[in-house]
Amino acid sequence: MPEPLLGRLARWANSHAWLIILTWLLLAGASVWLAATRLGINTSTTDLIADEVPYRQDNMALRHAFPVLDDVLVVVIDAPTPEQADGAAAALIDRLAPRTDLFEWVEAPAADPFFRRNGLLYMNRDQLTDLADQMATAQPLLISLSADPSLGGLFDILIGAMEASGEMPPPAQFVGFLDGITAEIEALLADQPGQLSWRRLMVGDTGPLGDGRRTVLARPRIDAPAQAVVRDGITVVRRVVDNLRLESQGITVRLTGQPALSRAELETVSRGAVMAGVLSLALVTGLLVIGLHTVRLILAVLSTLLIGLMVTAGVATLTVGSLNLISVAFAVLFVGLAVDFGIHLALRYQEALSHRPKSALATAVCGVGPALGLASLCAALGFLSFVPTAYSGLAELGVISAGGMAVALIANVTLMPALLRVLGPMPARRPVRSGDLYVAFMERHRGAILLIAALLGGGAAAVAPLVQFDVNPLNLQDPNVEAVATYRELAGDPRMSPYTVQVLTPDMGQAEAVEGRLQSLEEVDAVMSISSFLPGDQDTKLEIIDGMALFLTPLLLPLPPEDPSSTGVRDLRAAIADLPPGSSDMRSAADRLEAALAAFQLRFGDTSQGQDVLSRRLVGGLPGWLDDLALAMQPSPVRGIQDLPETLRHRWIGTDGQIRVEASPSMDVSDSADMRAFAQAALAVQDHATGTPVVLTLASDTVVTAFWEATGLTVLAIVAVLIVVLRRWDDILLTLTPLLLATVWTLAAAVLLGLSFNLANVIVLPLLFGLGVASSIHLVSRRRQHRGARITEGSTPRAVLFSALTTVASFGSLAVSPHRGMSSMGVLLTIAILSVLLATLAVLPCLMAALDARRAKTRAK
Repeated sequence: MPEPLLGRLARWANSHAWLIILTWLLLAGASVWLAATRLGINTSTTDLIADEVPYRQDNMALRHAFPVLDDVLVVVIDAPTPEQADGAAAALIDRLAPRTDLFEWVEAPAADPFFRRNGLLYMNRDQLTDLADQMATAQPLLISLSADPSLGGLFDILIGAMEASGEMPPPAQFVGFLDGITAEIEALLADQPGQLSWRRLMVGDTGPLGDGRRTVLARPRIDAPAQAVVRDGITVVRRVVDNLRLESQGITVRLTGQPALSRAELETVSRGAVMAGVLSLALVTGLLVIGLHTVRLILAVLSTLLIGLMVTAGVATLTVGSLNLISVAFAVLFVGLAVDFGIHLALRYQEALSHRPKSALATAVCGVGPALGLASLCAALGFLSFVPTAYSGLAELGVISAGGMAVALIANVTLMPALLRVLGPMPARRPVRSGDLYVAFMERHRGAILLIAALLGGGAAAVAPLVQFDVNPLNLQDPNVEAVATYRELAGDPRMSPYTVQVLTPDMGQAEAVEGRLQSLEEVDAVMSISSFLPGDQDTKLEIIDGMALFLTPLLLPLPPEDPSSTGVRDLRAAIADLPPGSSDMRSAADRLEAALAAFQLRFGDTSQGQDVLSRRLVGGLPGWLDDLALAMQPSPVRGIQDLPETLRHRWIGTDGQIRVEASPSMDVSDSADMRAFAQAALAVQDHATGTPVVLTLASDTVVTAFWEATGLTVLAIVAVLIVVLRRWDDILLTLTPLLLATVWTLAAAVLLGLSFNLANVIVLPLLFGLGVASSIHLVSRRRQHRGARITEGSTPRAVLFSALTTVASFGSLAVSPHRGMSSMGVLLTIAILSVLLATLAVLPCLMAALDARRAKTRAK
């Protein structure tokens, strides 16, 4: 734009101040309304990559075939005993399933009635044989307990065994039985919540349901506003947990899964954006006070900044429609960049006031306008460099921020002159100098500065290639958030890891072939498909179970209820006291039990309340376990897929009949390197494999490719612009040299500080070129305007310094965000801008001075 036109534009805006201000205010108001009513947030990390990428097509095919697996809320229940875990899961399902307004379905796969009845068929033959032996030994005890499952009935059994011990030694497992009861009474006295697990006491942890962890799965409805449904669903789950008073029973309930992770990330990002935005404005305002001094100038810059930010929100609504987890940072980026324009214009205006007070505004706009235009163009190119790539997440941020650069430029050459007119004339100030010490130091140590810069640049260039890239979006989130911590915990257990590889196959034959190929990989622990739920060696297992059922027949027959025994703690202690002295294992176990009972009586006495507490603790879970045992003795043969429950078939057979094959890792693959090894091994034998490890690994490759493409496009575009605008090769090289130094310094700093590039901060390098060139352009442009004058004596270095500091303050405010992606973006952008500042104010003036000295020497000859 020709300089006379800039001057005329500034004068026209100044003379039509109220019209310009009113227009911008109306535009800002409309933008805020538009953003408030139309601008949404998409929390999906998967959608950050373009849909057309092949691996995303594979993943979308899986999601289409198995919608039951997509966007599932995972409720993780951890209880002291498996019985309590089962009870908690059943209670949650009973209360959540009716909420069809929030959930499409609610289920607990491991606690399905099918597995309660047929669970023993899924044990291997040796495990089942050992269980049968244990049950045979415990048969008398089980029959007695089934007849009277009360505390008195339990004590009668213990007393009978002790009285008979003189004639017949009790079974070896009886000692463990006594120790288990003793341990539970001691836990009760220590105020530890829990309940005696009869499953563990009688048969150990044998079987798939032997631990105290259960998962309840719930899928939020998809025919309603997603975020509202997820929020309300999570709220309802927590309310149900509170109403059931599960925590008082020692049961913890945690939520994870994609809906919970997305909700937590949205809250974290939103909270971080607000914190960063407030801190950014506060720091920028403080620096403006220090740098500009004049209240009217500060108000003009801040007003222009805030109105421009509102208009940019409208631009975001019109261009992308919704923010993602990266583009939500556009506001902080705008503040950090747009304020630079105001600072340069304000300081040049102050400088012009001391020379041409009447035409100071036009002089300032004409003087700094071309540099601002070129800087905004280069910044926009840096932002837009991701648009041609497959990384749509950053492309959207680029579109918004590039639009913001245009808004900032137009606002500063129209709105700011209008505001300066309304705010009143500024007092003339003496010429601003950048500091005599700075000028003297630069002239005295020019050679040393250039040598140090060259050495640092060479060393940084050697270290820079070691920079790492972390593609796991989970690592961007606050690790202290429940959903994230729980997801990480599940990922650390290969049996429950959500990091599984998935393969779609057209039929059972193909599925079996894929299973064989995947199972041969050392990175794979187990491979499953729907056929995995057809128990092997069923005839033999059914014979073993029939044998158990034969000697446990009384458990399977409905017996008339008996009055519970009234035997109490005092009776049991008397029986222990009557045991003959000795050093047998049973005598030692009985003594430990007696000590626990004595302590119990000392605390509770012989009150009915104490008896009730002890009854709930010792036999509260007994009836349920006896029912489960009786049910497990009556399995139904599973001869084919049609015998499996429908809820299970839907999880393994797709909507179009596809068969899903799932491979779980043999190690914790939370680390990016291990995840890549697992994914690449699977892809080597099945090129259309998908699942989280494959998606994240290939996303890493996509983002790294986009990173280099964007960086290359930014460099080429900026060089082309500089060639067209500056034309002189020396000016072009002077402009680019600080950028190259700042780039290698930033990369080296990331390596030395242990910082990795990730899905959020990958924009730093292309943005560094787009932003960093602005500082060089201002100094080079000032040098071109005042040939022979020392640029260090004008307002430009001061403007570069304060604009860089405000940018650092704004970008650095992102570092306080609890969201690690936003935080790391703030840290790396701060490093990048400080590197640019150092290279621009320390190295560039020395290069200019050296070049001018060489030219002077050449002319002298």
